[in-house]
Amino acid sequence: MKGKKILCVGLVCVDVVQVCPAFPLEDTDQRCIEQHWQRGGNASNNCTVLSRLDAECEFFGTISGGLFCGYVTNDFETHNILVDNCVYHDGCDFPLSIVIINSENGSRTIIHSNKNLPELTVEDFKKLDLSCYSWLHFEGRNIQQVKLMMEYAISWRIQHKGQFKISVEIEKARSEQQILATAADVVFVGKDYACFKGYTSMKDTIKKVKPITKPGAMIISAWGESGATGFSDEEDFVFTPANIQQKTVDTLGAGDTFCAAVIFSLNEGYSLKDSVWFGCQIAGAKVGIPGYTFLKQVSDKYVKELLLRSKAEKDEKNHSP
Repeated sequence: MKGKKILCVGLVCVDVVQVCPAFPLEDTDQRCIEQHWQRGGNASNNCTVLSRLDAECEFFGTISGGLFCGYVTNDFETHNILVDNCVYHDGCDFPLSIVIINSENGSRTIIHSNKNLPELTVEDFKKLDLSCYSWLHFEGRNIQQVKLMMEYAISWRIQHKGQFKISVEIEKARSEQQILATAADVVFVGKDYACFKGYTSMKDTIKKVKPITKPGAMIISAWGESGATGFSDEEDFVFTPANIQQKTVDTLGAGDTFCAAVIFSLNEGYSLKDSVWFGCQIAGAKVGIPGYTFLKQVSDKYVKELLLRSKAEKDEKNHSP
């Protein structure tokens, strides 16, 4: 929807990234190859990817003051990500993640600390002008308050004849997250959650989650190198294989990249089939580069191909008997 923003609701943290020649052994002393900071957190990463795809987006979450605050807000500004409505809390520790990236295989190990920063509340959310957005995406955390936010958004949409879509990511291995699937138009179900629940495949995941989703909801399940599967009543099951890179460089944020790319595509009006394909291409491209700095350069060709795929499909439908 032109002229409106995509809102991502959730966490921002600082990732202290250590790139190591191999994963360190316990009780040893090892030098890293590289060390840097980067802005992290699922919803924050979603915004970074959306900005690289030239979408207008906004992050909504809580932020603490101090040294990390300046770094994070400056980085949001550098990426043209709006943070005007964030809720600030002084005197709290900033959420911090120590990330170990194994340069041999690109794996990432995350040690996260979130000591005392308060989570968003539904009262914070009610202060937003929802008419500004074409899409609301919620990170699956702070479950009870996020459920209230989603319910408020649905009520507002009905009352004001709003056109925005609502999506949620259910990722962590916690059963209580499934309550969020009941209110979303688009539900992303991560592999960690699916395996935690004992689901055996992407298709099995979708079949098990579908009974608790609202009528007409899209469900999307991505399993890394196994690709991604989506379902909608209109298109049924669609599958795309992963975009495997010659060398896996950095898997940190690959799942966030997938979600953001799919949201971007759906928000632009592309089909579920094309959007799942696009998510796999962009997530695969991200795995082959360090961080997000060069993501726009490697993703531009997939944006063009997405348009061509969609046009070809429409032409085929128009010429079918």
